[in-house]
Amino acid sequence: MGAVVLLVELKIAEGQWDAFIARVRRHRALVLENEPGCRCFDIAVPDGTEGAVHLHEVYDDQAAVDHHMQTAYMAAFRADTAPMVADRNIVTAALANE
Repeated sequence: MGAVVLLVELKIAEGQWDAFIARVRRHRALVLENEPGCRCFDIAVPDGTEGAVHLHEVYDDQAAVDHHMQTAYMAAFRADTAPMVADRNIVTAALANE
């Protein structure tokens, strides 16, 4: 199997926007710095959707995703942002443009 895409849709709890954006930016930097299997990690804010954030992550393969999910900084990110996130939806997809 080829590259794996994680499409993460988040609804940020009221009053947590600035803290969440700062934290997800730090997390993104750690991922890109430490995970050569991560090809892309984008943070997107949909137009006209208050409190919504989409993360678009592309990994070389499932092993790279598994590694990402097991890192200490991923566990810390989840713990730190748990009270900031009102809802989370994750879609896993295969990259079809290869």
